[in-house]
Amino acid sequence: MFKFINSIVTEMRLVTWPTRKEAVKDFGMVIQYSVFFMVFIMIFDWLIKSGVTHAVKLLVPMIK
Repeated sequence: MFKFINSIVTEMRLVTWPTRKEAVKDFGMVIQYSVFFMVFIMIFDWLIKSGVTHAVKLLVPMIK
């Protein structure tokens, strides 16, 4: 068990941690991508909703 914990500590010392500047830059990129995909999904959802609504409006008079 102690050998396992020691190997974890050894590996953690080998990790290259990002600087504060790199972390802030990466965080900004994550926010940008999140906003981009949120807008993309909102537009796609609106297009699908509009298409289904239009199709239903066309088909309802045919059913009656």
